[in-house]
Amino acid sequence: MTTKKIKFLALSVVFLLLGIIGYFTVNTYSNAKKTYYLKVQSELLQAKYDTTYKYFKIMANDIYKMYIQNHKVINLFATATHLAQKEQNQVRQTIYNSLKKNYKRLHRMGVSQAQFFLPDNTSFLRMHEPEHYGDDVTDTKPSVVLVNKTKKPYEGLESSTNMIGLRFVFPIFDTNKNFIGSMDITYSTKQLLKNLTDDFVYDSHILVSKSITKNTIIEKELGINYEKTWESDNYYIENITHKKIGDKNFYNKLGKTDIHNKIALGIKSKKTFALAVKYNYQNIILTFLPISDAKGMKNIAYVVTYTESDYLSNIEVEKDYIKALFFTILSLLYLFSLYALSSQEKLKALALYDHLTKLPNRTLFMIEFNNEINRALRYKNNVALMFLDLDGFKAVNDTYGHHIGDKLLSHIAQLITSCLRKSDLVARLGGDEFTIILNDIKDSSSAIEIAQNIINEINKEIVIDHEIINIGASIGISIFPQHSTNAETLIKQADNMMYESKNNGKNQVIVYNKGKEKNNV
Repeated sequence: MTTKKIKFLALSVVFLLLGIIGYFTVNTYSNAKKTYYLKVQSELLQAKYDTTYKYFKIMANDIYKMYIQNHKVINLFATATHLAQKEQNQVRQTIYNSLKKNYKRLHRMGVSQAQFFLPDNTSFLRMHEPEHYGDDVTDTKPSVVLVNKTKKPYEGLESSTNMIGLRFVFPIFDTNKNFIGSMDITYSTKQLLKNLTDDFVYDSHILVSKSITKNTIIEKELGINYEKTWESDNYYIENITHKKIGDKNFYNKLGKTDIHNKIALGIKSKKTFALAVKYNYQNIILTFLPISDAKGMKNIAYVVTYTESDYLSNIEVEKDYIKALFFTILSLLYLFSLYALSSQEKLKALALYDHLTKLPNRTLFMIEFNNEINRALRYKNNVALMFLDLDGFKAVNDTYGHHIGDKLLSHIAQLITSCLRKSDLVARLGGDEFTIILNDIKDSSSAIEIAQNIINEINKEIVIDHEIINIGASIGISIFPQHSTNAETLIKQADNMMYESKNNGKNQVIVYNKGKEKNNV
């Protein structure tokens, strides 16, 4: 064999080995990106659920307090146990007439039913529609039995004859602090899904454990639509929650794929998980969020969402493209390997970072803010949230053009970052609006000092493309846990204070205050 042939063979072997290495490297890299993205999807759904649950709980507590402060209703309800059936009906009608106006408002807020129970666990009054009431629920709710026994509140997902939902049950005492019954405030799973899903979710539903559906009674006597699901043999699908949008309903289509075993493994893990499946050239993400019983001992339901993902399609296109480069132009292998390593951060930035300022966007801000609150709860720290909106930014765009406005936003992002610690976070929500998270601060005065420093820096003359620009900033601040322990509430408080700053003359800091509602600086 000639030297030329040996070199050709050696070169062929090298190219073959590089091709094999490149093939498996690209596959591994793409799978890692997919795994990371699926993890983000799981965390987002979990964060949405945690926020929604806290919102329902806070609202249920407020509703309960509103009812028990109605002394007329409490006094009437206290007499119900000792009355005959006819007299009970009269009392029931009187209580209903007193409460129905408020219940109409609560119904619009998502409350599915408000129900009063006597100490013997029987239903006395069930308000389930704005114009209807009754006591026709005959099944005994374990949550009510528990509350009537312990005289302590209950919260959690529970199934009853007429519905399944997030139930909050409270003990009721008369003016002499004698126990007279309990009150149940319920939000249906349909309302839960309404709060969790958005326009990007093409299909969503609740899977309910067979152990709590009482399926024989439900299907034969009441006709409530619980049916078998291909997703899990141990759960039924609650069709009242099944969101189907035109030809984007993937539910029955995906039942024909081989993803069943993967779902079973995910459910067995008892954690939130997301899976990707391809059907007819479409990439669909299935996200499963477990809901445990009140004791947290077992998963009794799953929130399931189906989302078509262009992001996963982009990963597949990228994978095929890089493979082609590996097999056709191996001399560029090193350059394209660098591209593959750097593209992960670029694709992550598309999902979680603002392309103009390179700051975290709204999605990453919500994840980090919830994470920061959880850390603050664990270590008993204070966290400040700032809402910042530029004063006079529209005039800059109108006068100098949007290209100057874009450069100004990037410059402002750098100014704000320079005023913060490395552990703090600044995000761009959109337009000229920014949010800032200050972790582990001493008190509100520390946040005010930082906010005022930011305003002072922004107030200085800024030169963009030889143009001298003068603008200001209005900032609103809320403090965790002083003002609230709920992320959505803190965001709303800071946002309101920012608008208050603009209304009071702009270019200033206003801190939320529970007593006076605000504190001008």
